[in-house]
Order: sequence, then C-alpha cells, then structure tokens
Amino acid sequence: MSNYSCKVMVSAMTVLFFSALAEAQNSDVKAIYDASSTVLTSVAGVRTFNPPPAGFNAVAASDEDLATYGFPPRPNQQNNPAEYARWAKAMAAAKIRWNGELKPTGLYSGPARAAKPAAAASATSATSAVYYYNWSGFINTNSLTAYNPNTSFSYITSEFNVPAVSQAVNACDGGWDWEVSWNGIDGSKNQNALLQGGSASGALCSGSTKATSYYAWVEWYPAYPMLSAFNINPGDDMYVATWITSPTQGYVFVIDMTKSLSYTAALTPNGGAGLIGNSAEYVVERPCCRGANDFPLPNYVWDFWANSSAYTFAGQAKGTTGFYPGSTAASNWLTYMVDDQDTQVISAPTAQGKYGIFFEAQHCAVDPGCTP
Repeated sequence: MSNYSCKVMVSAMTVLFFSALAEAQNSDVKAIYDASSTVLTSVAGVRTFNPPPAGFNAVAASDEDLATYGFPPRPNQQNNPAEYARWAKAMAAAKIRWNGELKPTGLYSGPARAAKPAAAASATSATSAVYYYNWSGFINTNSLTAYNPNTSFSYITSEFNVPAVSQAVNACDGGWDWEVSWNGIDGSKNQNALLQGGSASGALCSGSTKATSYYAWVEWYPAYPMLSAFNINPGDDMYVATWITSPTQGYVFVIDMTKSLSYTAALTPNGGAGLIGNSAEYVVERPCCRGANDFPLPNYVWDFWANSSAYTFAGQAKGTTGFYPGSTAASNWLTYMVDDQDTQVISAPTAQGKYGIFFEAQHCAVDPGCTP
C-alpha cells in the first residue's frame, strides 16, 4: 500500500472516529438534560431546571454543565461559527433565570390549518407556497412518517424582535386580537403534536377600554394551552431555542435579551402523541380561539427575524446545519396566512438572505372594513 493510500485511510478513520465520538457525547448530554429537568412547575407534565450557581458562565461552560442547568446545546464553533456566535450572544445575556409560575393562558397555538390560495402571493420557483388560516412563515420539511433518531429535526433556534401590536386602523372589534411569534417542531405535516415557544403580543379594544399584553410562552400541543412565563416589552430582542431528546421529551429555552431574563421548560405530551420531527417551523400565527374561530390578527405592522436555523439529530451531532428559512429547496414551504373567508392574505413572510425573515401584516389586519 502506498504512503498516499495509508494517509487517506488514516484520515478517513480519524473522521469516522471523531464523528462517532461526537454522536456518543451527544447521547450522553441528552441523558443529562433528561435527568436534570426535575424541578416541578405549576403545570402537570412540565418541569424545569435548578438555576445555575452565581457567576455561572454559560459560554465557557462544558456541554454537561449546560445540560445540567437547562441551557440550549452549544453549536459547533468550528463547523458553524455564525450559529455559534448567535448562541454565545444569547448565553452571555442570560444573567437572570426566571423562577415564577407558568400560567395557562386559554390560548392554543395549534397545528397549521390548511386554506385555499387567496390573493396573489409569489414564491421562488424552487419553494413550495402554501396557505393557512392561522400560520405564516417558513417550514423546513422532510419525508419522515415516523420518528428517526438520526434524521428527525431535533433543534431549532431563532432571534427576533417582539412585535408591537394594535387593532386595525380605526377599528375596535370588541375583544382581544393576538399575534404569536415562535419556532417549533412538527404541527404541519404531523398534526398530532407540536413543540414550540416564543413571544405573544395582544391588543384589546372593547368600547372605551384599550389594553395590550406581551409575554414569553411555551407549549406542547395538545397537552396544554400556551403557558405564559415572564412579561416582555414590544421591541425587545428575543432568542428561542427548541430541541428534543426523544419523541416524547422536548425543551424550550426563551430569553428576552433586552431584559437578560430567561427560562427553560422541559415538556412532555402528557400521554398524548409524540413528535415525528418531519418539520421545523419559523412562524407568525394568530392562535385559537375567539368564539368558533382563531383570534383576529392584530396589526403587528412588521416582524423582523434576524437569524434562524434548524438541525437534524445527525447534523446536531456533527455540528453542521443545512436547514434555514431562506432555503429554496422544494422541501421548504413558504406559508401565507389568510382571513377566515379565504379571500385575503393577512400575514406574509419574505426571506432575508439565508437566515432572516421579514413578516408583514396586510389587508384585514391593517385596514378596517373586514373581519380578519
């Protein structure tokens, strides 16, 4: 055997060794997340983690310590420096661990509800355009019909600003209008389960009474409704990481980086259906339910997401990612939200490069004279 052949063989064996080592370490860390999320919350089926000790540095901490205290997994700095930098920014901001009680809101951020195409909405030729009554955004998909420990989506992160909301111009519809911005796993192709978390922005107008409400939230649909955590402010910079260790164990980390306030929830389906991991979503939604319909969508004007990306289990173990909202693959769905009458698009996304998204409220969500 030539020296060249020997070098190629040694190089290949080295790659295989470190790949296997990374996967083994990833499995060990998953077990630590599951073993450490033991702190009970006010909601059955939802736990959290003990707070880190004073002076804890999440950026410099080991993967094992991150798992022990419920911080999201560290992206590979060498293979994915941009994603690592976004993670490190969020971890450096996580100075205060929220320790309040989760509160059921009565709102459900549920699976996508298919609609017919309404007004003209263009998409790139390589991207599939779909229409929903309740969702707008981008969805990375795969062809799985059952959970797979290698190829299921396992980890998704996003950074965005909390939208400021009001009811449509010169309108007062007598109740609450809600917009929720979130990332999550499943809920489009797999309608039986959805793990998610993000921000909620609500606007009330009833007679002379006007109010707004803003909070961070988590959910495993349909085990319980949206669970509110801490209050946030419009314009605050949010970072959300959602990941799973099995089809029935998920985690959502939400941080208001403007306030340096964070929380991690460990969620289960409470005996319900598990996840498949056949979609990873970046969504602006109007949740359910006001009467027989979803809530009206408030005028959120626009919502800018600076960075979002997703991993499969195999990609997470190797530190690589090939899934993001700006992908033009046919397996990436560009989704538009329509009104209840299926006549107008009321929320539309536009990709900003590979990782960014610009959402815009339209028609009934902005102008009066119709029912969104």
